[in-house]
Amino acid sequence: MSNIPGCIKINWAQGRYCLDEDGFKKFSGKAIDERSLQNSIEIVKETELFLKSRYNLEDFGQVDIAGLREVMQYLREKRKNTKDNLRALLRYTQFVDNREIEIALKELLDGSDVLENLSSIVKKALGEKRRRKIFEGISLPPLGTFAIDKPKTTRRLMEKLEAELGEKQCRKMLLKAPHAPPKKVYLPERKAFQKSWNIDNFLLKHHKKYIAELEQHMKQGTLYFTQEINEDALNYVRNTPTCQNGVREGDIIYVTKIPYMAKKYLKEKNLKMKRYYYCHCSWVREAIKADAEISPDFCYCSAGFEKRPWDVIFKRSVKADVLETVLKGDLFCRFAIHIPEEYLKTKPREQLKKQGTNT
Repeated sequence: MSNIPGCIKINWAQGRYCLDEDGFKKFSGKAIDERSLQNSIEIVKETELFLKSRYNLEDFGQVDIAGLREVMQYLREKRKNTKDNLRALLRYTQFVDNREIEIALKELLDGSDVLENLSSIVKKALGEKRRRKIFEGISLPPLGTFAIDKPKTTRRLMEKLEAELGEKQCRKMLLKAPHAPPKKVYLPERKAFQKSWNIDNFLLKHHKKYIAELEQHMKQGTLYFTQEINEDALNYVRNTPTCQNGVREGDIIYVTKIPYMAKKYLKEKNLKMKRYYYCHCSWVREAIKADAEISPDFCYCSAGFEKRPWDVIFKRSVKADVLETVLKGDLFCRFAIHIPEEYLKTKPREQLKKQGTNT
């Protein structure tokens, strides 16, 4: 008998499921409607029946990474490896407090559509004929593919992109940010910028807000994306104002990232593993550990992610560069965001008022 509070009660002897809909709705909040709730329950039932038959496990809370691989293979075979289904399993792992699998599912979801989005970007910019030529013979990994299985595809795609487009145009495609959310997500950033006296003031407030967010995760013991935050990680961010934020020097904003696994990164002495723990990208991270070379120009995808909010803030596509990256052997990734000239001379609120507040 498995009794998961607020979600599902499973009685294997009787083969019956009793759904606590109110508890599940409360946990899911407004992000899930009645139909989605029912669909979520069905995929959890199906997954647990699969685990019962294969591993004699009564609930998803007992599964490990090897078992999750089997689950993903099963869902792919049944053509049920959808984002909605993986999100349902993710919510379920949070119920049963299986943090290892919670993190793994988040990693499977994060950036899963980067190459598909890049394919669409190339098609829109260069046409279907050239897109087909570049992507010919490349099978995009299906949703549910683990990071260790991705770099070989990334390497082959970058070889074809660079051969077909050349360095400059290849970077241009990646800077269109196949991993970034829609521009509307950054409208609050634009509004916050309007209320700031200048870029430096905005960056300072933004960094303080970010530190407060991490402090809250540490206090509550919750995950910041896929990692736990401790005092060491928090101090790293406090002492690194470029981290997830940026520092202006002249007409450039320099940006770095919080390490993907900050606690391990800060303790690690081996330089290769330090680079591995820093990297956020599931499409290349495992290549670092395996000493497999992938063109560092792929990191212009990350530069595109970093420049996206500034595209919205400045109401134009800004120039961005990759200065340092773990794919080139650096111990961190650093990007340059070039500030439009008029924003160096005019207070943001005055400039934005001239341009209007809608994007």
